[in-house]
Amino acid sequence: YMMTQLIGANNNHVVPSTPQSWAEYSHPGSRWTARKGLYWGAAEGGPIETGEIPPGNANTVGFRTMKSTFDLGPEAEEYTVKMGGCHSCPIRCMSQLNVPQAKKFGVPQTGGNTCVANFVHTTIFPNGPKDIEKKGDANVVGNLVGLNIFDDMGLWCNYGQLHRDFTYCYTHGVFKRVLSEEEYNDIPWDKLEEGDPAFIKDFYYRLAHRKGEFSHLADGSYLIAQRWNLGEEYWGNKKNKLWSPMGFPIHHANEASAQVGSIVNCMFNRDAMTHTHINYIGSGLPLKLQKEIAGELFGSGDAFDETKNYTPINKAKIAYTKWTILRSCLHDAVTLCNWVWPMTVSPHKSRNYRGDLDMEAKFFTAITGEPTTSQDLDLASERIFTLHRAYTVKLMNTMDMRNEHDQICSWVFDKDPDIPVFTEGTDKMDRDDMQLSLTLFYEEMGWDPQLGCPTKATLVRLGLQDVADDLASRGLLPN
Repeated sequence: YMMTQLIGANNNHVVPSTPQSWAEYSHPGSRWTARKGLYWGAAEGGPIETGEIPPGNANTVGFRTMKSTFDLGPEAEEYTVKMGGCHSCPIRCMSQLNVPQAKKFGVPQTGGNTCVANFVHTTIFPNGPKDIEKKGDANVVGNLVGLNIFDDMGLWCNYGQLHRDFTYCYTHGVFKRVLSEEEYNDIPWDKLEEGDPAFIKDFYYRLAHRKGEFSHLADGSYLIAQRWNLGEEYWGNKKNKLWSPMGFPIHHANEASAQVGSIVNCMFNRDAMTHTHINYIGSGLPLKLQKEIAGELFGSGDAFDETKNYTPINKAKIAYTKWTILRSCLHDAVTLCNWVWPMTVSPHKSRNYRGDLDMEAKFFTAITGEPTTSQDLDLASERIFTLHRAYTVKLMNTMDMRNEHDQICSWVFDKDPDIPVFTEGTDKMDRDDMQLSLTLFYEEMGWDPQLGCPTKATLVRLGLQDVADDLASRGLLPN
């Protein structure tokens, strides 16, 4: 039922990226990229065409998402062996590549991944990556080199923040200021300017082996800002995309349903990594349909705005936010992929593109033998999320989550200075509206509306009396 009636492509995009004979709608941003004339060009035994893949056939779902070309551009087609993925997942979103040119840099010619790990490595080159053997092969080669070294050396980019931090420090003269002359001159900056993947090797080696002052870049944004005295210019730089002064970047924040994504990004203690809302936003369906479905789910179509044409906060948006976070917590708890789930929408016109949000409960019941409803799982998710919040209160030793934790860097409010907030063309946020949004969300969660921390009544309602007692003993439970 799920495979034939509900599931889409990566991010549960349910329309193709190009117009096709079977599809009522298409959207160029969709990850349902399969089409006639698009091939796994390096497949063993010869190229395999993805083709048009209408919904309804469970055996062809894995052709829908051609992540190599989506991430790396059309040049990646000839190097694509197949799409891989997590064990047993029908959505094959991990590019498996064979790039012989990578051997020139001492790494395997094969490899693959998905999302930022696929394409972030060449973003550091101010003039772009250079071609190695063929016109247009630069991005594919450079990123496979970077990906293989990253894997071998145990590095991660913090959703691209490592590379943005590098670029900021390079372009703002930070490295010249904080590195010794000897260390600065030892770094092959000429290869960076040339777009040579050899620079990526040198860069990652210094980080992984903690070589010199430069290697502190790997400590993360919060610590380098202190160590190198980067100041407000660093935190307020919109290109740097730092969401919180705690040092993590945006991840489907103000650009993803405005207040919804903004609240989501405030709630966690690191990269928020929540896709419930962005899956729905990017599904590819027309705005009218998305607002209709939002009305059914959250009580009003006003829960959903057109991107970069946002309206002030309302209670339906708060319901949308709570659903977004709780489904993410649920998926972590039951090991479902929040990059595909929930089944909010469907690719079938015959279903009026409606999905089935009871699917998690149906699977849970089938697997455990315990009769379980969506309401049961929602309650469990609320318990998980509230426990997370309580633990954050405990570790930070403050009840004032609003002012100590739920902070947002200034660029989110100050970008696009010539475009008024809540007008078409901007996704910047309004400071007063965001404070009201937080208050309404705290109330919806049963937290203290001023402090943003769980109350005793809520903890007890969720079966967390022991947590309430522990917080009270530490003076961390509001009256």
